[in-house]
Amino acid sequence: MKWLRHTWQSEKQRFLIVGAWNTLFGYLVFVAVHLLFGQAWHPTATLLVAYCIALPQSFLAQRLLVFRRTADDWRAQFLRFLGSNSAIFAANLVLLPAFTAVTDTSPLFGQALFILASTVASYLVHKHYSFAG
Repeated sequence: MKWLRHTWQSEKQRFLIVGAWNTLFGYLVFVAVHLLFGQAWHPTATLLVAYCIALPQSFLAQRLLVFRRTADDWRAQFLRFLGSNSAIFAANLVLLPAFTAVTDTSPLFGQALFILASTVASYLVHKHYSFAG
């Protein structure tokens, strides 16, 4: 219990824990949407719908648990969060195919690199922009 309390005191560690939860939640939403509509929809449509469902949960978890910025206007924070996450999402859609084409490496390796880079970028953008005081 002491370890958990100590870990939860660090904003960066809270970001990683909440980020892991958000990733799992987003994937489960993707699975649910795919199972419900996958036969009729293109995978990109499934991905976009799942993203729109998972994003508000991610926003609330980041706002309340990681950055603890509840006194500020949530609407402005949500718009900044939406813009930040959508930019990272769009970058992933563009950079992953480009990286794999240029380097002739596996998309699995490329996506792993992107996850590492986007985790750091996401923390910095949310700390200094999305939830800036």
